[in-house]
Amino acid sequence: MSQNPTPSLDAVLNIETLEETFPNYKGQLVDTIADPPRAANTVPATDVLPDGLADHLENDLYSHQAEAIRELQAGNNATVATSTASGKTWIYAIYFCLLKIQNPDARALFLYPTKALSADQERAVNDLFNQLDIDAIAETYDGDTKQDRKKLIRDRVDVVISNFAGINQYLDSHMKWRDVFQNCELMAIDECHTYTGVHGMHVAWVIRRLRRLLDHYGSDPQLVCSTATIGNPREHSEHLTGAEFQVIDEDGSPHGRREIGFWQPPIQETDELVSELDEDEILPSMRENADDEAAGALVHLAKNDVQTLMFTDSRQGTEIGVKRAIEAARDHPDGKYIDVAPYHAGLSKQKRRAVENQLNGGQVDGVISTSALELGIDIGSMDATVLAGYPGTRQSFWQRIGRAGRGTTDSLSVFVPQSDAIDQYILNNPDYVLEENVEDAVIDLSNNPVYAKHILCAASERPLTEADTEWFGPRDRLARAIDMWQAAGQMVGDLDRGAQYNGTARPQSGISLYATTDEQYDVRQVDGEIDMEPLDKERVYREYHPGALVLYDGDQYEVQEVVEDRINPYVTVERSNSTNYTQAIHDKQITDLDVERSYDLDGGYQLCAGMGTVHINYTAYNVIDMHTGEVVEPLIPIDLDPISLRTQLMWIAFPQEIVTRVLREIPRSSYLQPDEGAEFASMGEEEYTVVGGLHGGEHGMIKMAPLELRLDNSDMGGLSTLRHHEVGAPVWFIHDAIEGGVGFAHSVYEHFQAVALRTVERIDGCDCGRDVGCPACLMSSQCGNQNEPLHRPAAVSLLRAALEQVEDATTN
Repeated sequence: MSQNPTPSLDAVLNIETLEETFPNYKGQLVDTIADPPRAANTVPATDVLPDGLADHLENDLYSHQAEAIRELQAGNNATVATSTASGKTWIYAIYFCLLKIQNPDARALFLYPTKALSADQERAVNDLFNQLDIDAIAETYDGDTKQDRKKLIRDRVDVVISNFAGINQYLDSHMKWRDVFQNCELMAIDECHTYTGVHGMHVAWVIRRLRRLLDHYGSDPQLVCSTATIGNPREHSEHLTGAEFQVIDEDGSPHGRREIGFWQPPIQETDELVSELDEDEILPSMRENADDEAAGALVHLAKNDVQTLMFTDSRQGTEIGVKRAIEAARDHPDGKYIDVAPYHAGLSKQKRRAVENQLNGGQVDGVISTSALELGIDIGSMDATVLAGYPGTRQSFWQRIGRAGRGTTDSLSVFVPQSDAIDQYILNNPDYVLEENVEDAVIDLSNNPVYAKHILCAASERPLTEADTEWFGPRDRLARAIDMWQAAGQMVGDLDRGAQYNGTARPQSGISLYATTDEQYDVRQVDGEIDMEPLDKERVYREYHPGALVLYDGDQYEVQEVVEDRINPYVTVERSNSTNYTQAIHDKQITDLDVERSYDLDGGYQLCAGMGTVHINYTAYNVIDMHTGEVVEPLIPIDLDPISLRTQLMWIAFPQEIVTRVLREIPRSSYLQPDEGAEFASMGEEEYTVVGGLHGGEHGMIKMAPLELRLDNSDMGGLSTLRHHEVGAPVWFIHDAIEGGVGFAHSVYEHFQAVALRTVERIDGCDCGRDVGCPACLMSSQCGNQNEPLHRPAAVSLLRAALEQVEDATTN
């Protein structure tokens, strides 16, 4: 952090200063908000800790630290959901010190989501042990640990620090961990809000397998989950671990005044036609690149002696951003040099550590980082942050904002939106980020393919018996999984006698914590090396078909072939410098609906959640110019077989009378006319317009769901139709795009009202003013129907009609 007090937003981002010092300023700063300072709420350490520990602390405890330690002292598990840099690590580290005083043999497991965070926390925990004069050591045990250290750590180190990818593998050799497991009195799961979706369900089963073995060795450690602020901390922690928790979410840590500027990229100068449009006719895609603008904002702040951390979404984006920042600084009228560095997981440990030290020591003016610096790695306190795009959740937004101005120092932040729907919603509704209700974390344990994999692993670790229904129940589900593996020749025995693994290879090695099925496709680069997680079949067919242009980690690749005629299928890619992107076109059907839950709605409306079979046939793809949006090569055939997914979905069905209502509420001049020869050519304009509304409502809700839920909408899909053969009415479906489901669609069902309200706000208030919408409200790059038809006013009408029924049902 710079030695001078952080300037106020008014001082460095006021219009007059920007016009004088920011090259080509064109009114980009469109709004500002401020989060007022908050004083610390503290409790004397002596109220909670024995004098021998309290005397070594330099400060009192924050109130949430004291409350959490009291809950642990009472024998409870604790979930701590407070802001970034609020001292959550101290809670479980200090509590372990208390356990160590009571029992010198006590050991603990501290589990983190990344290796970098593990290394950082190892230093912090050991520093605290030294400060408190506790005879204990913490050390990291993961894939980077030297072989000659591993046995020493297992046998002697008091706190073993690791991650769940490692734990999944180590459980097969649990006899080596006997002493750790026998004496484990505390297990801390840090940043538990990161465990959602497919990854979250895998981690949940790994935790149950771990707790089962701890129980076998006679230990029942207390659990601490630390998380950034989420909407459902108790529910999420209990789903993740299978244990009960007390929640501590009243944050006692202080923060200074936090000012946020909202920065709209200017119109591209190269487009003469755009310059003739009115402001409300300009689409977000017509504006300058958000990453370029963010780099310019970083330079402006750095030249005003404001040390700045900028976040972008890819490794390549950090490197390009640094180049653009250096160029912007060089071209700046004052000629002042600034030092800017990239930070991402692809750098060596030594390089990352050097950047961290430079940040801590105030020796670098700016750093451009991926989400790698979003989590709790100690980099000291920045003066300012710049966000190139909304990170997907309010929790992540504030976690990034919270990297600046730690403690009571003031901070600045600048948000530069991308052109998508959520970013534009934030720009138009800046108070959203100040709202108190935070997204729920989504984790679902009903996915049977993932469950079955972990049951096989558990059987290889110890025979499964009736007692294991505590960890993997209910009994009938466990018995069905055992029967399936017996039929496959992978398991022998039963729950009465003990069901044992009967395979040859270690089943733990067959688990990817980011996939749901065994059918995983490796990605190989023909002209180099690419470090990418395996892909599931549906995503390969949708995004990695032959000829597809894909972006990964900021680099573009063209898919050369999909090789499937072998045990381990794979995709080959080659680097590309194309200015195009591809969009797959598909036919989709949804059949075999199984209603599991539904709202009791009147008037012929249905709101349901359940399971269904999604049939997808990827038939062709378009090549599209990424600058103009024009199709440069249409309908290139895809030679891949149709696929089917049995997955989770939700749907909203409307009575047939909805057609009349929608058409009554929109002007006839806005009706859509289907093209001759198109899929919907047989429809009249009235029906076609309503189909556009259904399609728009489906797109809009998928786009806006992350505003209420912590989920990845790229793992969701949809279907809309004027008459579905099973539902028998106009309907739109939202489904998980993963075999077995991950809970995303069901969470949209559970939060339908909130998601639908956000969707109406966005699409009704979109500046595009176009009946067919735009990428910032309705259009989706994942749409298999080439975004046809879409009708924004009809979508608004349908959403409002559905909301009326849901509101009536919840109030009556």
